[in-house]
Amino acid sequence: MKRLLCLAIILGMVAAGFSAIAQEEPVYLGTAIRSLSNPYHAVWAEGATAFAKSLGWEEYNVIQTCEGSSEKQLNDIKALVARSQGNVVFSIDPNQATDTPAIANELEKSGVYFVTWWNKPDDVKVSDYKYWVCHVTFDNRVSGYNTAKILFDSIGGSGKVFALQGLLGNSSTIERWEGFQKALAEYPEIELVGWQAADWEKTKAYNQVSNALIANPDIKAIWCANDAMAIGALEALRARELIGKVPVSGVDGIPEMITAIKNGEAVATVSWDGFWQGGMGLSIPLAVKQGKIKIEELPENKREWIAESILITQENIDWYIENYVEGTPEYDWNDYWGKWVRGIRE
Repeated sequence: MKRLLCLAIILGMVAAGFSAIAQEEPVYLGTAIRSLSNPYHAVWAEGATAFAKSLGWEEYNVIQTCEGSSEKQLNDIKALVARSQGNVVFSIDPNQATDTPAIANELEKSGVYFVTWWNKPDDVKVSDYKYWVCHVTFDNRVSGYNTAKILFDSIGGSGKVFALQGLLGNSSTIERWEGFQKALAEYPEIELVGWQAADWEKTKAYNQVSNALIANPDIKAIWCANDAMAIGALEALRARELIGKVPVSGVDGIPEMITAIKNGEAVATVSWDGFWQGGMGLSIPLAVKQGKIKIEELPENKREWIAESILITQENIDWYIENYVEGTPEYDWNDYWGKWVRGIRE
């Protein structure tokens, strides 16, 4: 009897061991972003890679770039689902808000858990889907508003301003522009002499700012909806020996922009902590797939939520460099809601 009991215990332990091993079997980690030439997305990819390394799954880490093509993004996602036979989770920055439902329907059909960032139609509810774990964004209106106010104040609240929008139709572009417009309404002596959509790209921004400076040589400041475009604007100013004389603002907190703020060439940006996004965007759907998070138990404000951001100015630039550039924050990939601020619909 004792031998039978011991045998049963041993078999139970072996079964438990096999169960643990099975749960830790590698899963493909798919990250779908715009382009690695975008410094913000490059940092995002680094975060995804760091998360994969933390699991010892480097060879299962797949970074997909669509280079602005919505069709390519969807096809790449489908291809990885097929290649992995559905053993995959995704972190996705849809190219445009209108692309998100098609992506969601495809992954829902395939039974693949995923998280989206930034772009989603307002009338589409994540909770209507079984495998769409959550949609995470940041307060773009506040970021557009705050960076505009800091920019306007840096020129004494008066003068001509030029602006660069991102990819039109992109949720981030629309919301940051709304924030900019709100600030503009509060500064009657600021004159918006023109704006262009530079599609988040440095080269396009360089060309458009160069043309704007020819048309309006007395431009006093330049507002940009992201940092890649802000760097393009700074290069255009440098070519005309206006660097440091015409302040620039951006959004994303990329390394080049941090240096520009430190050097007094730019006045503001906002960091989303792309490294955190890269890792957490994979950690959350993987936790659902592994049963650590029960998606059916998540409240609405954890299915669609806003994460915290950091407004960076010349006042706190040294602190930011010390903690995020020269130092590295500690990332607990199991602290799923550590940067949760509020539900999108709250």
